Amino acid sequence: MLAVVREYNKEIILGVILFSLPFLVPLYGLGIDANTLVAAISTIFAIFTGFLIADAMSNYLRLQSLIAEENSSLITIADDAEQIDKKGFIAVHQAIDEYMIAQLDLNTLNHFSQTQKQMDRLHSSIHQLMVTPENNIIYDHILTMEEKINSARQEMTLAAKKTLTPLHWITLITLAVLVVVAILTVRNGEWWISIFIGLMILGVEAILVILRDMDNNHLLETKLSYENPREVFHAINKPPYYPFLSSIRFRVPDENGKIRLGDKAKKID
Repeated sequence: MLAVVREYNKEIILGVILFSLPFLVPLYGLGIDANTLVAAISTIFAIFTGFLIADAMSNYLRLQSLIAEENSSLITIADDAEQIDKKGFIAVHQAIDEYMIAQLDLNTLNHFSQTQKQMDRLHSSIHQLMVTPENNIIYDHILTMEEKINSARQEMTLAAKKTLTPLHWITLITLAVLVVVAILTVRNGEWWISIFIGLMILGVEAILVILRDMDNNHLLETKLSYENPREVFHAINKPPYYPFLSSIRFRVPDENGKIRLGDKAKKID
């Protein structure tokens, strides 16, 4: 709970201010039918935000699928490499480990250009495996998984980008302000009406915050936490890795009680 408060402290402060508006702003009217005005502006706001949320959600869901596909392919490569080459698989596991650590240290889903060197090392280690004729089928499977990873990475470069432009945000904020101004006109001085309107204003703010966090992938990054990478680290027989600045609540040891913690000064190369 405290972590959420720290993460959204600015939004919470703004929310308190917005919730206080019905109690602080003097009563006023616009000289027209307030109910009709509120309905009209709210409808436009709902249609516009609904369209943008649907667009952001499609990227959100696709990113989930691509991340799961990439991680499952890495796990498959780790298992198959160990079957093919009882010595050479160590280099493959090390390359996978370095790639996952690089992702986590960058702390963003849009890490693809910065992790290309790690992918190149993985590609090199795969092609240095000693493959016997009876393992050709397994090796072909590894190459297929590598191709899937490359394909997923290419698609993620597009899905991880923000879709909302400054013009979208100007329109959204303008409509949000109009909604707030309009609903403030329906007050009659009763405290329970002011509370109801304050909650409606908080709802408008919450919609904008959720849309922002979906568009910049923050919700997905928070949802995934470090659970998916844990499965990959388990496949290569390594303790789970957590960046130096990761929250303590995310640091779950493996079955042996071990974790690896990043170095604050470490650089990705």
